Amino acid sequence: MEAKELKSFFKTGIENVLVDHLSRYGFKWRYGSLKFQRSKDDFVQSILFFLTPSKYQDDKSIGHISIMIRLDSNEITKVATRLKGANNKFDAIDTVLNVNAGLISGSKAIEWRPTSIEDMNILIEKEIKPLIIEKIIPFLNNRSTMNNVLDDFENHNTYFFSNSNDVVALLAIAMYCLQNKLESANKVANEYLLSDDIYREKYKNVLIKLNS
Repeated sequence: MEAKELKSFFKTGIENVLVDHLSRYGFKWRYGSLKFQRSKDDFVQSILFFLTPSKYQDDKSIGHISIMIRLDSNEITKVATRLKGANNKFDAIDTVLNVNAGLISGSKAIEWRPTSIEDMNILIEKEIKPLIIEKIIPFLNNRSTMNNVLDDFENHNTYFFSNSNDVVALLAIAMYCLQNKLESANKVANEYLLSDDIYREKYKNVLIKLNS
C-alpha cells in the first residue's frame, strides 16, 4: 500500500474514533501532520502518529504504526540553544521531549502492524484509543510544568532518558536556569557534563555561562 493511501485510511479511522474524545481534553486534531496537540501550562503537548508502508515481501502487514509523545517549549529550547552556544539549526535544540508512547506506558517502544484496513480500524478502537485515553492523557496531564518534568529527571524516569544523557542534562539545566535555580543547574552540569572529556569540550559554553 502506498504511503498516501495508508495515511488516508488511517486518518479516517482516527477521526471516526478519537477526535471527539480528545477534543474534550483540549486537543485539536492536526490532520495534515497526523497529530493531536494542545497547549497546557509550560508546554505544547503533542500525540503524533507515524506510518510506514511495508517494504519487504515477507512483511504481511499494510504498514507500521507508532505513536510519539512530544513536549515543546520555545522558552526552554531557546535557553538550551543559547547555553549550548549553537549557531545553526543543526546544532539548535528543537524540542524538550520526543519519545515513543511505549516508554510512558511500559518499558519499551511499541509498534503495530495491521494486516488490513479492517484490522487497522479494530486496532484504533481496541488498542490505540484505550492507550491514549487511559495512559497517554493522564501522563500528559501530570507533565504540564517544568517542575513535573524535572521531578522525572531527578528520579531518572526511563522515558526522560530515552535521549542521550548530555542532551537530557542540557534541557534540565535550561529549565533550572529559567527557575533561577543555578545551584541545581551547576549540580547537573558537574554530574553529567564535567565527568566526561567529550562532553566537557562539547558543552564548554554551558560551563562558562553557568559560572559567569
